[in-house]
Amino acid sequence: MYNEKMIMEEVREEVSKIRTLLEFIARGNLKEELEKIATTPERKKIWALWDGSLNTEKIAEKIGRTQRMVQQVIRELGEADLIEFERRGYPKRRFDHVPSD
Repeated sequence: MYNEKMIMEEVREEVSKIRTLLEFIARGNLKEELEKIATTPERKKIWALWDGSLNTEKIAEKIGRTQRMVQQVIRELGEADLIEFERRGYPKRRFDHVPSD
C-alpha cells in the first residue's frame, strides 16, 4: 500500500516531467530536437532502445555498432536533456516519444 511519501514522490516526478516537456515545447518541437541527434537508423535505434533497461554494451550488441558509438550518442542526448540519469540503473529517455520512422 502506498504511503503519503511515495505518493508525493510520484506526483513530484510527474510534475517534473510536465515541466521538462513544457520547456521543450517552448524551445521547439520534441521531434525536431530528437532529429538533430538521431540522424541515422542506428542512432534512432539507440533512442528507441534507451528505456533504462539496457546498458551501452547491450545496445551496441543489438544494433551491431561499437559501445563507443553508443556512448557518444548518449552523451549528445544527455547534453540535449533528452535522457535522465538515475542514481541506480541505466539512463533512460525522459519522454516515451519514439518516432515511427
